[in-house]
Amino acid sequence: MSNGTGDSVNESRSLKRVFQIQLMAVGIALSIWLLWFLRSLVLDLLLALIVAMVLDPAVKYLYRLHMKRSLGSVIVFIAALILFIGVIFLITKPLYSAGVKFSHQLPDLVIQAQTGTGRFGELIKRFHIDTYVEANSSKLTSMLSHVSGPAVVAAKTVIAGVARVVTIFLLSLFIEIEAPVLFGVLYELAGPGKRVALMRVRERLVKAITGYVLGNLLTSVIAGIVVYVALLVLGVPFPIVLAVWVAMVDLLPLVGGLLAGVPTVLFALLHSLTAGIVVAVVFIVYQQLENHILNPVIMAKTVRLNTLWILIAVLVGADLLGLIGALIGIPAAATIQVIGAELWEMQQSKRRADFRAGEIFFDDPGQENQSGK
Repeated sequence: MSNGTGDSVNESRSLKRVFQIQLMAVGIALSIWLLWFLRSLVLDLLLALIVAMVLDPAVKYLYRLHMKRSLGSVIVFIAALILFIGVIFLITKPLYSAGVKFSHQLPDLVIQAQTGTGRFGELIKRFHIDTYVEANSSKLTSMLSHVSGPAVVAAKTVIAGVARVVTIFLLSLFIEIEAPVLFGVLYELAGPGKRVALMRVRERLVKAITGYVLGNLLTSVIAGIVVYVALLVLGVPFPIVLAVWVAMVDLLPLVGGLLAGVPTVLFALLHSLTAGIVVAVVFIVYQQLENHILNPVIMAKTVRLNTLWILIAVLVGADLLGLIGALIGIPAAATIQVIGAELWEMQQSKRRADFRAGEIFFDDPGQENQSGK
């Protein structure tokens, strides 16, 4: 009778355990699906969190100067937003000036194209562009009539991008202001046993991600300055635009220098063969310095990731989330490494504690008797 009752209890427990495992699997699957469905929002939150981490040292500095955290956060974020707008202005101002200049020169260029005179007319004759236009006039007319569609799409994309940047800045501002409250709740939920470990993980994460982002920004600024000086000395047009382009694209780990260098070298070649060769040499030399001196020092002191892990993180991030995924791939890898290292240390500490407890429990009682005598 008792055996039958025990078997039924064990069977009930097994069924309950199976049901719990199935329910957990369904919950994990639904969570993954929900994260993927809301990946755009999740990505914005991750970017906002990274921005808040990067600007947190400046906020803490103002807080140490007896300024309220909310006011210090607003000041720091406004300064960061002004800096971002300034970078955009550096890019768009020369392009706008070039567009205005082109619109003023357009009537003269049309006359040169019609008469075959001037530099523009000679280029048209040399490359037989006039013959091509005459042969494909209907096709070109059709293409021009549909230009408004892509222009509207481009304008919408720019507006959406600006709105997204503002949203990320606002999210990061509120995260920075409410950070003490949020972490206080997390510490309370973690309990006394895991509170110290959670604080240690937070400190390591902030140090790794902030160090990586600031170091990456530093190398990108150096790359932009080097390219700007080279282009300015060589007399290549739009040196500021190209330098800012190089600095922004160089933010991409590993492949950023190549992606930034190819268009810049080609543009310099259009100016002159000498300029193109010199700019190519400058890029090659600087990339060697950045890859073998600057980046290893930054990686060693901040995220402490090896090159293979960095490459995998960049490729996975780019495949999942595109360009932004490539940018946040390394911070994500650093997060995984920090959490994994902390869990490993906790497990090792627990094993050492259990081992010491076992040594005390199985200690030779004869020694105690002898000491008692």
